[in-house]
Amino acid sequence: MLVDNGGMSTPERCFYGYAVAFEQTYVDDDWSRLEPFFAADAVYEVRGEGLTCRISGRAQVLRGLKKSVDGFDRHCTRHVELTGEPATEGDTVTAPWRATYDHAGAPTLTFDGRSIATVRDGRIVHLADEYAPAEAAKVAAWMRDHGPGLDLSYE
Repeated sequence: MLVDNGGMSTPERCFYGYAVAFEQTYVDDDWSRLEPFFAADAVYEVRGEGLTCRISGRAQVLRGLKKSVDGFDRHCTRHVELTGEPATEGDTVTAPWRATYDHAGAPTLTFDGRSIATVRDGRIVHLADEYAPAEAAKVAAWMRDHGPGLDLSYE
């Protein structure tokens, strides 16, 4: 669980608030909870070969996140955890994480990534989830071999 200890910068508070709200939204599917965290013209990107996308606009970002969650995450048992201390430089927060997914009859899928959030005026203006080439290849191979009927896409 991410907790604001009172000593966080505005970008950190915004990112951590978003991360906690995202996990709540994952449970109850109330995507309106995330609206206050994003600027109207926010951009969301996924960076990693075979996984890339770029979505512009708060409503489109939220719609894309929901589409991916509904098409993949909700069909699996999911666990996401931070794997290191988030770093803040100026208005950008970078947080490394590991995701683990179990899907009936398939081997466990575990991969590492990092989220990079740029915050201005207390809202996320750019959010990216980034995967190293080996991690993106691992996800692509698992999807090819064990993911028929699952959909990771955001668009």
